[in-house]
Amino acid sequence: MKESYKVNIFKGFFNIIIVLIIIKLLFSYLSVKVHYFQTGFTSNFESFNFLGLPQDFSNKIEYLLLPLLLIFIFQYSKYFKYSKTFLIISFCFYLLNIITSIVNNTPFLESLIFSLKIFTPIYFFNALIIYHNKTGVSLKSILLKFIFICLFLISLALLFFNTSLNRLQIYLPIYFDSIHTHSYVLVSIFIALGYLIYREHNRYFLFFYLVISFLFLYLGYNVRTAVIMYLIYMMVMLFLISDIFKILILKALVFLPLFTLLFLLTKWEIDWVDFSSGRIAMYEAKWNQLMNFGFFDWIFGQGPGSDLIKTDIWWWDKKGAHSDIITIIVENGIIYLILFLLVYYFLIQLTSKGNIIFLAIIFGSLFSSLISNGIVVRPHANYVYYLVLAYIYTDLKSRRIDPT
Repeated sequence: MKESYKVNIFKGFFNIIIVLIIIKLLFSYLSVKVHYFQTGFTSNFESFNFLGLPQDFSNKIEYLLLPLLLIFIFQYSKYFKYSKTFLIISFCFYLLNIITSIVNNTPFLESLIFSLKIFTPIYFFNALIIYHNKTGVSLKSILLKFIFICLFLISLALLFFNTSLNRLQIYLPIYFDSIHTHSYVLVSIFIALGYLIYREHNRYFLFFYLVISFLFLYLGYNVRTAVIMYLIYMMVMLFLISDIFKILILKALVFLPLFTLLFLLTKWEIDWVDFSSGRIAMYEAKWNQLMNFGFFDWIFGQGPGSDLIKTDIWWWDKKGAHSDIITIIVENGIIYLILFLLVYYFLIQLTSKGNIIFLAIIFGSLFSSLISNGIVVRPHANYVYYLVLAYIYTDLKSRRIDPT
């Protein structure tokens, strides 16, 4: 009887976490802002705030979610040995936030919020695996619920919300916080559905699904970083399901340097700054900024806000580096970056033989942070991403399958 009571407490605790994340996703539409050039449009906050909630209500859920996740992991860490490792790394993040704020006399809370954006979804990842390991219950039912909820909310947006704007082009309406966050949620959902189809060994259907979902992501929103992240996953899945694609992809990789050289030679007059949406100019400015760093700046960074600068391209407002990696170096320093990369190292270590699907999903996340403000600093999308990653990890582990 006592053991049954403990199990009920455990499951109830976990279900509260799940409900809070669903609420966070449900009200993320309130945070969607109207683009400067969308004159005459009213925001979701003005048009659809039926409960009179604050615009950042979705973010305020973190005040409940964070302590619950920490208590849950501390209480049940024995069911997932890596959970203590992730906890230690996260608290090293917070310690560095304190040191950075002291060294630079900058607000500690702003640095802490950046770290929590990264780590709260990782805590959720740990909680999911703890739940699976303790109960033996598959995470598939939870994943399917989130897929259904997200697809339902996306459908609502398509029916009722404003069109979105990306690089001054009109795209489909969005539900989750911003067009980038919305696209990363879509990528996570598409990865999950693709994996579920792959599990059923329906290769022809998987091929058409991958093509159609890619076109929807590309034509519907055209967030290039999200598209690249999904493309990395697609290439791996196509490699696994077809010998023809294996040959094509391997040939493409062999000839990639030659194709790149030919492209550069034939397109040498291309406006690379415009092609990169201003990123090249920003990276050049960041290089100049870093070259003026002192010793302690390199070690601990210059604190929150120091990444924001104006460039000749983005002259109207201060902008960040558009690379989480660069932002981390500028604001938090090299030690922080090493710890950030250490997180990915331990995620990779979860699969003893380096499962190619699992690795592709992890690499896609890291690559998004290299070339933009990636999924890692977008908690709405990152919760869904880590649910997908946790399901795939536990599924592979329970089946002891390692398709490499």
